[in-house]
Amino acid sequence: MAFEITDRAATRFRVLAGEGTGFPRIEIVPGGCNGFSKKFTVDSRQDGDIEIDVGGGTVVLVDPVSHSMLSNSVVDYRTDLQGSYFTIEIPEAASTCGCGVSFSI
Repeated sequence: MAFEITDRAATRFRVLAGEGTGFPRIEIVPGGCNGFSKKFTVDSRQDGDIEIDVGGGTVVLVDPVSHSMLSNSVVDYRTDLQGSYFTIEIPEAASTCGCGVSFSI
């Protein structure tokens, strides 16, 4: 695996998968104030997807381009005063926006 998924994130991915509406998906998409945005959705399998096993028969889907951009990253799930949300720490990011959703490489 080119990136790490923490135990907290894996647990939340398993909950999402258990809802039966699709598979958790991690994407890096063009956009945002710094060039790329991090996106988490629930989706169906697409041709070419890379499936990351997070245990319990649950997979997380990542397209090949996003997978390459996630190299050495850490995907986590946090709960704090702002709410509950997934995060991606991308060490190769040259800059990020104030809200932490978009970044540049």
